[in-house]
Amino acid sequence: MKGIEFFRNVSIGLYKQGDSYVHRLTPATKYLWLASLMLSGIASSSYIGALLPLALCLAIGGVAGIRPSFLLRGVKPLLPILAISALLQAVFSWPGDTSTVLFSLGPFSLTAKEGRLVLMTAIRTLSLMTVIGLFTSVTSEGESVHGIEDTLAPFAKLGLHPQRLALAVGIALRFVPILAGELESIAKAQASRGANFGSGRGGPIAKARAYLPLFVPVTIRALERAEILAEAMEARGYAEEGRTRLASYPRQKGESLVKLAALAACAASFIIDYVFK
Repeated sequence: MKGIEFFRNVSIGLYKQGDSYVHRLTPATKYLWLASLMLSGIASSSYIGALLPLALCLAIGGVAGIRPSFLLRGVKPLLPILAISALLQAVFSWPGDTSTVLFSLGPFSLTAKEGRLVLMTAIRTLSLMTVIGLFTSVTSEGESVHGIEDTLAPFAKLGLHPQRLALAVGIALRFVPILAGELESIAKAQASRGANFGSGRGGPIAKARAYLPLFVPVTIRALERAEILAEAMEARGYAEEGRTRLASYPRQKGESLVKLAALAACAASFIIDYVFK
């Protein structure tokens, strides 16, 4: 059953309680770091520039007391998807690609350009999953919601509804581990009836095909939970307007420097990307 224990491979949406300096930062500062590192990982076109967010996340996680194994374990469920992406790169050739052929098997081939795209996709996925995992591990659900409200509050005069967006983001982050648990329970129920999950036979492509039938029941479970949540909020008289909160987030000493460091890290990523491109 270890092959179908999805919850132990989820790092996004799981808050690790702690009292480190990183945990005590205001939500707005954490969102600034999240945006800077995600932008660096997405926009970088060099290996070093794409790996910089990953290295910074591991370093920040060490300060916050978050183990690297916890941050990196969220990538494991995505390995079949990355394998399928690499296969598609070999099946469909790029027009005008004259780079060196690295691998050839009949009508299929993998060129140096396609191999670089596969590697960059894997690196960016690893960096982005680690960045989001670090953010949710040091930011509670309430902080993630209040951080969006505080960050987008100036745009309320333009017709934007920060509380609605904050609520949607908070619910989405909370549903990640819940859906992983639902997927695990459904897969175990199917495995007890003879379905082939987690046996290790057939490689990542066969595993990905075996999990495809699970998407329909997981989607139905997710819609049922969303409906229950909506009914619970309506029964409690939830209203967007006029809401107040008791939580307050005092600024930590040197937090302005931390915000400048986030901007400097983003700028450094683009400079490194330009140098090593």
